[in-house]
Amino acid sequence: MFASLLLLSGCIGLDKLPGRTTDAGSDSGSTSTVGGLEVGAASIDFGNVAVGSALGRELVLTNTGSDPVGVDLSVDGDAFALDTAAVRVETDAIVFVTFAPRTDGPYDGTLTIATDGDTLDIPLTGIGGEGDADTDTDADTDTEGGPGPNISVTPMRYDFDRVDIDGTETTTFTVSNTGDEDLLISDVVSSAGVWTTGGTLSPPQVLSPGANKLLEVTFAPTAETAYNGTITIESDDPDHPSLDLTVEGEGVDLCDICAPLIDIDTGADPYAITDFFSLFGSTDTRTITVQNIGDMDLTVSTVEVNNDMLATCGDFTLGGWRGAQTLAPWATTTFTLSYRATESCLEIAQAAFDANVAHVLSDDTSESDWVIELSGAAL
Repeated sequence: MFASLLLLSGCIGLDKLPGRTTDAGSDSGSTSTVGGLEVGAASIDFGNVAVGSALGRELVLTNTGSDPVGVDLSVDGDAFALDTAAVRVETDAIVFVTFAPRTDGPYDGTLTIATDGDTLDIPLTGIGGEGDADTDTDADTDTEGGPGPNISVTPMRYDFDRVDIDGTETTTFTVSNTGDEDLLISDVVSSAGVWTTGGTLSPPQVLSPGANKLLEVTFAPTAETAYNGTITIESDDPDHPSLDLTVEGEGVDLCDICAPLIDIDTGADPYAITDFFSLFGSTDTRTITVQNIGDMDLTVSTVEVNNDMLATCGDFTLGGWRGAQTLAPWATTTFTLSYRATESCLEIAQAAFDANVAHVLSDDTSESDWVIELSGAAL
């Protein structure tokens, strides 16, 4: 989906971005490796960034193998932040690192990238100060301050990666006013219906100097295809009256079974419990586990026990059932079945007559009534 490229640098060096210098000694043009990944930088230098502003950088992780790689991410260091704590890399993935100094002076930090059995530390540096006056509309964060209203957004782009066509994923952008006058956000417009917006930013809305609001963007793909779009923020910032955020993602069908499937573990044969044993007056109890082994939610509506009412020498009873429950894929719930003898005899299940059986009713269309046959000995 992505080019194997670190967007914060050019082919042979760093491009100038607002609020940074190009001669700060960054090694961002180099690459690193960790756990089957190629990392698009050996270090990241944010240069000079104005206090109260923020500058974001994109770091590309490229999978050099054939299997997906799970990555855990963390940052250590004041004023540095990440857009995510974990990512799954199939081909390429983008990580956003942000520098937002609160005082003048140098900052140091570390971005740690951890895969299964391997860890890489990437040094982070930056200086809180006046910042550069140069601008670049391709920057990851608009940080140009100055007189009047000024809009700043972190990050400026986001990749939702793979999202199920029956699901959604939401991310958050921080919209700030880094100017010295009120900023009017007049509208937020998405380029397609698969991108919807919300959050605490609700146009028309005025942001006072230094204030910020959260813009939530939800991706809800409707087809198995790659999506690229923009979220346009319209404001009275004279330099950026119409600011475009870049969003992208891929719609995929993650449904394999596409149904709920019930499975019941009785500790014996799945459809029978044959080892109940009760001395006269004592109770024998078994725990029953219900699991959804499908890939859609399973609703278990009820569990009921039917005893043999004609020739009985004891009673089977239900315990621990909390009523109708919905189980997510691979989730479980439990209940108990007990037997207490009233006299000596042998209890035998008679499913044809609905006697000495337990029924587990659910919306599994292949096994909507799971019958557990009950039998036991009483002395």
